Amino acid sequence: MAKAKSVLRKAAVVAGAMAGAGVMVLGGGGVASAATPGVDVWSASCHGTMYSRYTSTGWEVYNQVDNRAGEVPCSGWMDWTPDGNTSNYYGLRNRIGVGEGVTYPTAYLSDNSPALTRVCVQAANDGKARCSAWW
Repeated sequence: MAKAKSVLRKAAVVAGAMAGAGVMVLGGGGVASAATPGVDVWSASCHGTMYSRYTSTGWEVYNQVDNRAGEVPCSGWMDWTPDGNTSNYYGLRNRIGVGEGVTYPTAYLSDNSPALTRVCVQAANDGKARCSAWW
């Protein structure tokens, strides 16, 4: 699973960069990597997208919380497990509030194997948080 995860991410970064879908960023230690979009999750008009990038210290991910079409505030965060055990994880990591009509990224989290992360969002008028699958 760990090797497959790494191979898939590398392919996604390369494909995103070649297609122009990624934004070139300078990672830690001067390693250039494309910030490549991955999974999406929606709560009312608010949505979060997991982005990944590879730096000299390995994989990092963040949640781009987009509320540009939103009529109410929303929040976004990541759930994270450093050992890959999804029944025992750290919730609400790097949680941010996002007002109507704007988009913001959360801070990055390390996502090297065997770590798993999922992105979550919740609109103020939605009684339930919405989360992606674990990645």
